[in-house]
Amino acid sequence: MKKDEMIKIIADKHKLILDENDPIFAVITANELLFDDFISKIDRYFIKQKADLETYKTNILAELRECAQTTKDSLKDITIQEITTEHKEIIVDKNQLSNSKIFLIVAVQIIFLLVGLIIGISI
Repeated sequence: MKKDEMIKIIADKHKLILDENDPIFAVITANELLFDDFISKIDRYFIKQKADLETYKTNILAELRECAQTTKDSLKDITIQEITTEHKEIIVDKNQLSNSKIFLIVAVQIIFLLVGLIIGISI
């Protein structure tokens, strides 16, 4: 807001006559400087926070992929151990079932991860 507008509003509202050299304008200028500095600090903090969250998300996704691969490998190993020689003709069906189980387990892990992220971000 410009000085002329402020002088007019103050005169209308409070019946005070100010001129452009009134010391009150120094206070207004100081407040503007403090406010601008505060806003720039908040902007820097927001950018840092956003970068930290992005890094956190990347790390979580990498760990999730690793966990999913480990789970998948473990489930395949368990499935292979349970298959006997007389059931070898059913391998294709068990692999499809195994992939469904893996998908279900990974989906549940992703859901829990996302819920945890939402709770962590909102705190």
